[in-house]
Amino acid sequence: MNRICLSLTILGLTTGTGPVLAGKELPRRPFVGVRLEAKGEAVQIVHIFPDSSGARSDLKVGDVVLAIDDTKINSVADFLSAMKRFHTGDHVKCRIARDKKESAVDLGLTEWPRESPADIDVLYDSVDAGEATLRSILTKPKTATASARMPAVLYIQGIDCGSVEAPIGISDRSVQMIYELTRSGFVVMRCEKSGVGDSTGKPCVEMGLHAEVADFMSAVKKLKTYDFVDATKVFLFGHSAGGWVAPLVASKEPVQGIIVYGTVVRPFAEYLVENHRRNQRVRYKRDPAGLETEVRQLGQFLRKVLAEKREPEAVVKENPELAKAAKLVFATNPKLAYGVRSLRYFQEVEDQNMAEVWGGLGIPTLALVGEFDLRASAYDHEYLAEMVNARHPGKGTWKQIPRADHGFTLHTSLEESAKSEFKGPLAPQVMLESVEWMRNVIAGQETPRAGVR
Repeated sequence: MNRICLSLTILGLTTGTGPVLAGKELPRRPFVGVRLEAKGEAVQIVHIFPDSSGARSDLKVGDVVLAIDDTKINSVADFLSAMKRFHTGDHVKCRIARDKKESAVDLGLTEWPRESPADIDVLYDSVDAGEATLRSILTKPKTATASARMPAVLYIQGIDCGSVEAPIGISDRSVQMIYELTRSGFVVMRCEKSGVGDSTGKPCVEMGLHAEVADFMSAVKKLKTYDFVDATKVFLFGHSAGGWVAPLVASKEPVQGIIVYGTVVRPFAEYLVENHRRNQRVRYKRDPAGLETEVRQLGQFLRKVLAEKREPEAVVKENPELAKAAKLVFATNPKLAYGVRSLRYFQEVEDQNMAEVWGGLGIPTLALVGEFDLRASAYDHEYLAEMVNARHPGKGTWKQIPRADHGFTLHTSLEESAKSEFKGPLAPQVMLESVEWMRNVIAGQETPRAGVR
């Protein structure tokens, strides 16, 4: 299993009308509204969303997409790349094959819809992050009064470069949790990464860790400027990889506290090795002898490319026995580690001594982890609380959330989690624990509470 962190995205092109932007005007991306899948050497439409450009055109489920204007389409990635050249209001020609006949379909590109829950106010805004302008989405309780300043949370997502927006239903458990936090009285801000969704800037997959931290630092600064936010009561919620971004942000931009869920504090190469071992055992019931040979080789390869910062090709050339390990890391793309980010990003994570980072903050910290999380361990969260408490006694707390997986989803067993990861009902205790803890911190009543509850 090469996916190491949560990815919750809508397949198809993602680049409505809603509230006026409070910051720099940032155009919405077009909503083609088709879900594509590779079928052999063809790219086929398998679903068309209602009220989309695709639904208003002559496209049909089953059509094979051959070209967009003059650009040939050989993969889903080709389609997404081709569509990035266009904007809402443009017309493009989509050449398709249907019933062994080719034809051209005109697509008039409409903009993406916006999230619009009935009981929550949603503000689409932007964050000026230097070289990039980032799409931000704020959810605010409808019960808020015009003069009230509310506590707020910046949600920092996982490692991948998928969108954090979910305007087509709310099956995304992270968005469901954000809505529940909002209903509990907190303003919650999400921020797309560089080059994702409406955001401008360098493609997310090319960004290093430090550049991404700087972007989220700009986001928390922006969050503090709203007249409905109490700038002294701002928290960070770091999910998965967001759990190592959050403390780095907080080390430069003060916040009242940090919550992390399903994160890592050990050296990253060590984590990747153990994560591979655990997933192979649980998901695939691997023979331990053969698995340990594979794990040892993976550890050697990761040490050379992450800690020693050697080029993967050179490592394999000098150590041919590590070719299989290299394939585990670069399974689908030789430039993307685990198919999600550049090798430089992983190297910068490996360089971080998280004990020094966490120990240096001195702010209340809550580390949560799901009982059935296959991408993070209870050990890291207990250790995180220890890192905080070693220098700031009583500030660090950790808890295990019964039955929850890495994506805030409930399961009945570890085996079910392995088979149906991210599929199932929302684990409400993540939100309940977070809200109770933040309220206690605001009231100055945070107390050390560790272990399984």
